[in-house]
Parts: sequence; C-alpha cells; structure tokens
Amino acid sequence: MANLLFRPAELLSEIEALRNLSDSFLDPTSFQLEELAGEIQGLVTQKGGTLALEIPRERPLRTRLSEGEFEPANKSSNRRIFAEVSGIWEIKAAKYKVKDPKRPGKKAKEELLIGFNGLASTVISVFDEGVVIPITCWKMELGDANAPGCFFHTFASVDHGFPVPRHPNVFPTPMSAIEFALGELFQDPWEKAVSGATDPPQRWRSIQGKRLKALLNWQMQIIENATTSPWFTLKARKPAADIFLWP
Repeated sequence: MANLLFRPAELLSEIEALRNLSDSFLDPTSFQLEELAGEIQGLVTQKGGTLALEIPRERPLRTRLSEGEFEPANKSSNRRIFAEVSGIWEIKAAKYKVKDPKRPGKKAKEELLIGFNGLASTVISVFDEGVVIPITCWKMELGDANAPGCFFHTFASVDHGFPVPRHPNVFPTPMSAIEFALGELFQDPWEKAVSGATDPPQRWRSIQGKRLKALLNWQMQIIENATTSPWFTLKARKPAADIFLWP
C-alpha cells in the first residue's frame, strides 16, 4: 500500500499553479516543472505504472537571485543568494478502492490514484552568488514505518549520514516543499504572488489549504488520545494513505 495517495488531477493542478506562480522567481534555464507534469500525465494515459519522479542533482530547479529579498520589507541586506532544488519521489499509479469517510454507508469507489510508495526526498541548497559551497542545505522527506522521526520531517546537516535533528514539517509533496524555499528566499514578493485573485493563487491556496487542514486535524486527534508524551506519540504515528483525498 502506498504511503500517501493523491488524485492525479489535483497533483497536475498543483504543478500548473506553482508553475504559473513561480515563473518570475525561477531561472528559466534550469529544470522545468512541466517535466514533472509530463511524467504524471504519462502514468494517467497508460492507466497505471511506476516511476521515479526526479529533479536531477546535476540539473536542479534553480531560483533567480534573491537580492536581500530573504529579509522582510522592514529589513535590508546586500547579500545575493539563490537556491537549487533537487529530489526523487517514487510513485505508482494504480486503481484503489477508496471509501468516503463522511459517507460510511456508501460502497467504496475504485479510481486511479497516484501513490507515493517509496523514497520521497526533496533537497534544497542555498548559495551565495558565485560560490559553489552552499550556505545551507536541508532535506524534506516522508518517513517509512521504521523512521525514528515524524513521518513528515526535515533535517539540515552537513553530514547527511547524520540526519539529526529531524524537524517536523507540513509539506507532503515536492511542490509544497518548493513553495517553502520560495517563501524563504523571497519573503514579500512570494506573499504577494500567492495573495492574488487570479486562478493560479486561488487554486494553489485551495489545494494547500485542504491538505494543511487535514494534516492539522490528524495531529490534533493523535495528541488528544496520547497516553504518553504527545510529541513521542506524534513521532510514532503515520497518517492514513487517503488523508489528503477528502475535503
């Protein structure tokens, strides 16, 4: 069974919204988000299959220069930086029987879904202009059943063989992880981009809002029923694969 399930149309809509929102924030010569959409659409067209979605390390998604924009408007900096995003996410498209939790009496419906069913890791590296050694680097990952940290976690370490500390996060897809990077490097400009009234920001807010609400509700339920430390209870739990399928 997949770790997380998503409807293909929603993933494709998420990519398209991010592509439109991020156009002025990315280096046009770097990796293109349309490539991820093309891979997912291919699975949908053939009605199933597995593949590794990938943004290659040797051809990462790269932001434009942030000329002090990582600071809010009331602060200033002359530092010029940029980020590179790479990663790999093993996915499988297959037909699953899913039951609407709000309609328990209705028969489970079979539909084609995309499952994140293995490695799921997004790497974000930040560089000063003209310097090849990163200022910082962090990885956002989905854990497995034996992972010692939260299922959704981030770790930042010079030595990736020592993945501590594992910070909890709320970014289930590579697209949401990319938004985190853009929001950090371009504080006020990104806020303006996602606050608009046109279709891309409205679509983006709808998708991300639904997922965040589902994730926070799940966390609250776990904490309310904790019989030991709430934090360690949360660390030990894994969400249901269909957590993001329902509004």
